[in-house]
Amino acid sequence: MKRAALPLAASLFLTAPVALAQVAPRGARLSYTRSPGTEGCPEEPSLREIVASQLGGVDPFVRDGAWRVEVVVQHRGPAFRGEIALYDRDGRALGRQELSSPICGVLVGDIGLALSAVMRPLLPPRPAPGSAPTSSPSEPPPPPAPGDAAPPVSPDAPPRAPASKPPHPVAAPARPAPRPRPPPDRPRLQLGAGVLLGAGVAPSVAVGFSGFAGARWERFSLSLEARGDLPIDAEPYRGWIYGVSGVSGSLVPCGHMDWFFGCAVATAGEVWYARESTGRQYAAPHAGFGLRAGMEVPLSARLTGQLTGDLLVNTLRPFSRPIHGEGWSVAPVSEAVAIRLVALF
Repeated sequence: MKRAALPLAASLFLTAPVALAQVAPRGARLSYTRSPGTEGCPEEPSLREIVASQLGGVDPFVRDGAWRVEVVVQHRGPAFRGEIALYDRDGRALGRQELSSPICGVLVGDIGLALSAVMRPLLPPRPAPGSAPTSSPSEPPPPPAPGDAAPPVSPDAPPRAPASKPPHPVAAPARPAPRPRPPPDRPRLQLGAGVLLGAGVAPSVAVGFSGFAGARWERFSLSLEARGDLPIDAEPYRGWIYGVSGVSGSLVPCGHMDWFFGCAVATAGEVWYARESTGRQYAAPHAGFGLRAGMEVPLSARLTGQLTGDLLVNTLRPFSRPIHGEGWSVAPVSEAVAIRLVALF
């Protein structure tokens, strides 16, 4: 994080050599803006805390500062981008730089490190430790009071040892400024829905729907998902079964990296089928686990699109055998491809 911040600070200084050579004003005004889509990013107090931790606990941003610092955080594509601009007392631009990171908390930490280097000349000088104000040499020392006069010394008295000088105070070693920690990544609520094509549960490819709700962090998400497959009303399966459908629920933890994400899927539900001879419907339990791979594309500040593919191993497979004829069961492995819309809050 320091390697990303130090070049930014050097760039701001090199673009304004004349202004920085002058007497710097004490403090600067801070303008911190989060564009739509960055509601989960750290707020202004977190940025000020990062800068102050690098300056010995001193906040260089004041309301009436002569200089002005503008920070804008935006969400573009799969990454977050931060723009820093520095202006002098006359409104002239002294420097401008951009940073980007897929994690908004890390981006704000880099911005804080860069601003701490730029704001250091704006702090008032601190007095040296152990220094004491000296009296003016033009003022004579006050005369001693009558009661403070030293008693006369006898000529036969032994000479007194000179008074020892007080030891000079030793300044405590300066402690290195602690490295700022990125603000905690706060989860956001995500809601999604979409359509899918599934194979392996019914005798042929089925059309279904899915919806989910969960929590989303920068690199991780956890969702509860519901799925329903429409009945397949085709030719009777080997002369005795004419309709198969299914409902299930799944727990889906995912890891995210830019536009790609991968998930583990654990699912359980029921498969419904009807027999042609009796017309009665039957339900049998179904369970499985597997993996999901997908890609997501931002559509707006709060809306993204997802394309996913699932591969599941069916550990609990419904099976039905008629009196005459070949039986039917869920396949050992099932697949699904889905398109979903996801809203983040």
